[in-house]
Amino acid sequence: MIKNERQYRITKAQAEKFARALGELRGSQRRRANVHPVLVKAEEEALRSQLDDLMRDLQEYEELRGGKTGAVELGAFEELPRALIRARIACGMSQKELAARVGLKEQQIQRYEATEYASASMKRMREIIGALKLPLREDQMPPADVSSTAVFNRLKGVGLDREFILRRLVPRTIAVEIKRGEQQEGALACQVAGLVGRVFGWAPKDIIGPGPLKVDAAASMATRFKLPARVNEVRVSAYLVYAQYIALLALQATPGLTRHRVPRDAKEVRETLLSRYGSVTFEAGLDYVWSLGIPVVPLSDPGTFHAACWRVKGRNVVVVKQRTQLPWFWLFDLMHEVWHAGDAPEKEELVVVEGEGYRGGSGEQSEEEAAGEFAGDVILGGRSEELAELCVKASGGSVERLKRVVQRVAVEEGVPVEGLANYLAFRLTHQGINWWGAARNLQRASGNPWQLARDRLLRGMEVEYLSDVDRDILVRALDERE
Repeated sequence: MIKNERQYRITKAQAEKFARALGELRGSQRRRANVHPVLVKAEEEALRSQLDDLMRDLQEYEELRGGKTGAVELGAFEELPRALIRARIACGMSQKELAARVGLKEQQIQRYEATEYASASMKRMREIIGALKLPLREDQMPPADVSSTAVFNRLKGVGLDREFILRRLVPRTIAVEIKRGEQQEGALACQVAGLVGRVFGWAPKDIIGPGPLKVDAAASMATRFKLPARVNEVRVSAYLVYAQYIALLALQATPGLTRHRVPRDAKEVRETLLSRYGSVTFEAGLDYVWSLGIPVVPLSDPGTFHAACWRVKGRNVVVVKQRTQLPWFWLFDLMHEVWHAGDAPEKEELVVVEGEGYRGGSGEQSEEEAAGEFAGDVILGGRSEELAELCVKASGGSVERLKRVVQRVAVEEGVPVEGLANYLAFRLTHQGINWWGAARNLQRASGNPWQLARDRLLRGMEVEYLSDVDRDILVRALDERE
């Protein structure tokens, strides 16, 4: 965002420079016969994208400065810092003039705007709102001063740890400022409250105020929720609402996906994977699920659950959450969720959340077994139960012997040992036996399945359908460095 005339002149010069470079690149294409056309096109698109960004910034500043944008509106509290900057430009006031009105030096206003008022107190922001005569309702006004520590303590009580909030919910600029000063007062704490409230449906005053704060996971659990055993239920509920928010953003950013029938016949799915993509792998599975009109969102945070399927207004979205780089684990979970996505196609809304050690009724158990058998049959050519019985019989019912037996049976029957091990671990889970550690030891790491799923999601989305704030939240969720 351009904030003053100096930045405007610099941005304009940069735009002219990029325009010249783009023209020169196009003029030189005939003379670059030794360069592959794909590389030339990629270079041109990169220049065009940067030029478009600069031109949008210039247009926004020119329209604000020329009074063409009308009143500056505030949709949510976290948008207030930018609204203050836009309002100053729109009313033709320089940073120096604003500084004079509130009794500050010009450099202080410059610092405030450079960090989008991260270090400003609530009192100072109210003074600036008054100087700009920005018409805000009382519920849009910055609340009383509060420390970031107080906000984080409140949020910890509903299952949201400080590190998770800084890592996933707030922009890096705000996270850095908070880490520099734990007890920082004012706008910074309220910006955190605004951003967290956006995801969880709280107003900033609810987070800052003295009243009880609760996570409303009712919508997420509307159909069925298989709660993992031995976990903090408050934390699970909080993360579930966050994951659902990310899933809904993925649906919002993929409006052009065409919905297709979701098959629940493992043979049909396997034959499609082989005929269309040439293999039964996680990468092929991803492309197949996307072809059904179902976006796949990869998450990598620890604990709570490992996969989910939401259906909203008839559209399915799948979340796969693993911290491992073992692709067969990802493929099994993905196919498992495909089965759920095909459940009750006449229903407009659906929720299934997967965890380990389910507590649920026998009806839920049978559905999970059916979904697991479907995933196993896709991977093992329709022989999941047959091969599992072979392993059990060959081991003499001894869990200790299963690892060696699974390897031998997989070789003899010509199936992937990883897929067989995963199916057997899943089957044993429903008998109260945790064999996932042994199954993990039989896996081979290959590539980065999380990155494969992330890149496929980024290719399939149109992020212009998201607000700047939501785009940043989604990017934080998909950032491998986190």
